[in-house]
Amino acid sequence: MSVVLHKKSPFGIKDQIKRQIRIMVDSGELSVGQSLPSARDMAKTLNINRNTVLAAYRELVTEGILETVVGSGTFIKERKVQRETEALKQIVDEAFEKALHAGFSPDQITDFLLNQATSYFQDTEGARVLVVECNSDALDDISTTLRRDLSVRTTNVFIQDLESDPRLAANLLSDIDLIVCGFNHVEELRNVMPSPPVEVVAVLLKPEIRIMNELLQLPPGTSVGFTCATQRSTETFYREAILSAGSSLIKIWAGLDQGPELQKLLEKCSVIFASHYVYDRIIRMTDADRRVIKVELTIDRNNIELIRERLAVSRALRR
Repeated sequence: MSVVLHKKSPFGIKDQIKRQIRIMVDSGELSVGQSLPSARDMAKTLNINRNTVLAAYRELVTEGILETVVGSGTFIKERKVQRETEALKQIVDEAFEKALHAGFSPDQITDFLLNQATSYFQDTEGARVLVVECNSDALDDISTTLRRDLSVRTTNVFIQDLESDPRLAANLLSDIDLIVCGFNHVEELRNVMPSPPVEVVAVLLKPEIRIMNELLQLPPGTSVGFTCATQRSTETFYREAILSAGSSLIKIWAGLDQGPELQKLLEKCSVIFASHYVYDRIIRMTDADRRVIKVELTIDRNNIELIRERLAVSRALRR
């Protein structure tokens, strides 16, 4: 496995690593189960920061290309077979040969190709995105972020509605370029749509690191409550996140839609973590001696860039 970094590339070092690994996987140069160099070894070979390699590996794990086995390393993950890239290699090779014969220098060809590809695959304005989540606050949050940062048009749908009426999906997907789904609902979406006509990108809403540190500072035996708009979103945002760490704490999970359980949480918990979706309502419902901590859930910037990239590719393929 050989990764080569190009100083003139419009892509950053991390993106160059990711793109080259993707190409090697799609071409068959890297096969399922094959191990990758450790982040330390690759960083030493490329003379770059180890954290850059770690970030590239983590994002490829999120994309389903790699998998990390604790104590063993990072491996190529089994996934849906991509279209054979040999034909693409032949097209690009012929283009390079024609350009060289026409008198263009290798540097001119490289610069032009990279700049052209960058502009061609960065057009997301007006793209149509279907956003799938389990509560209206999260749907609105994700949609607002995508419209603001990517200038896309969004359609929102509850995963519950898709589960209760699978035919709804066909109607919604008629003019969609990409599906953006809450990370913890991807499997549920696959059950409803085993073979969607467009790509699905998982989006992860993450709490601020400050909130996690506050959780770790709580004394053992503290009764801690976790709440969001619904029970489903509460479990999505907290149970699977590192906010659920700390075995010495007494934890109660309850969404605003769970009356008895929510009341139990409000009565027994001295500290309550409330997502920013429900924080104001929880404040009004609690006594003055309860500590309510607001949890800001945000979309990771790397997630936004991945959505931008996949959207641009999707639209380019439709041209």
